[in-house]
Amino acid sequence: MDRQRSQQFMLKLVGDVATAMATSLAFVGDEAGLFRAMAGAGPLSAAELAARSGVHPRYVEEWLAAMAGAGYVEHDAASDRFVLPDEHALFLADPSSEYYLGGLARAVPDMAAIAPKLADAFRSGRGISFAEFGADLPVGLERMNRTVYESRLATTWLPTMPAVVERLRAGGCALDVGCGTGVAAITIAKAFPDAKVVGLDLDPRSVEIARGYAAEAGLGERVSFVVASAEAIPRSPAPDGRWDLVSTFDVIHDLPDPDAALRAIRAGLADGGSYLMVEPKVADTLAENLGNPFARMLYGISCLHCVPQSIAQGGPGLGACWGPARAAGRARDAGFAHFAPLPVRSPALAFYEAKAA
Repeated sequence: MDRQRSQQFMLKLVGDVATAMATSLAFVGDEAGLFRAMAGAGPLSAAELAARSGVHPRYVEEWLAAMAGAGYVEHDAASDRFVLPDEHALFLADPSSEYYLGGLARAVPDMAAIAPKLADAFRSGRGISFAEFGADLPVGLERMNRTVYESRLATTWLPTMPAVVERLRAGGCALDVGCGTGVAAITIAKAFPDAKVVGLDLDPRSVEIARGYAAEAGLGERVSFVVASAEAIPRSPAPDGRWDLVSTFDVIHDLPDPDAALRAIRAGLADGGSYLMVEPKVADTLAENLGNPFARMLYGISCLHCVPQSIAQGGPGLGACWGPARAAGRARDAGFAHFAPLPVRSPALAFYEAKAA
């Protein structure tokens, strides 16, 4: 045995556990408003942060120690004060910012809580249904993506498909498959006031939340949500019953029958209509992905959530890191004559446009 290698791995294992603990505490700090209280405030003592945030001083003291150890905040030993650098606050302090990543931390406790069930599933081969992840998961997943969808979808992403934008402006029809809590569908409806927008999802809890958001936004007459499977594409409000835009955001790899869903999407497109597929931005092989921190995170999310909930539905469990080559191959097998990446810059998401002809 190489003792030095063994020692290095021991330290890595301890460090990984420390990272998991830090992520959970980052979620706690986000929920308690501690990052927001530190943003732009300069160096603060634990007592000063407790006063600014309204959090119990002893909790603040221990939380700051954990965050300093994890590198989220910086500690000056001479003054015993802590500072949240602006470069860190960019991702932690403002939930309305497109750069906000606090939603990632929020998802960690929800997914980690499933670990005991997942261990049983490993032995039995069964899946874990979406509902088993708990009633809070739909909003947890929403918070991972909401701000970037609201900031980028209508202003940056859809304009890479000018024909789609033109159709929606003229009153076209858009369908978001696997809509979750409706963020993408509502964003499209807000951006294109003459368009008709429908969101579809198999999870009744998610659809209930989406309908509430649409009502709050005053869009109840222009955007609707239905509970149905991804392959049960409804007719559009257009005379021919077909869609100018169908979209899926981080959905296809989760489905029980991704091929049937892709065939249904193709069949549901209007002549000249487009399918927007958004999937995790990864390479095609494990070897290529091992140096990518986004892929490392995605493999974890995939094992904890994507694969077991697909298997629970009788699906293949494609996993989040299925890659562009398999995406293109499945689209081609589904009958799409055109499938190509879109010129969208994103560190985490890959964008593809597919057309029936």
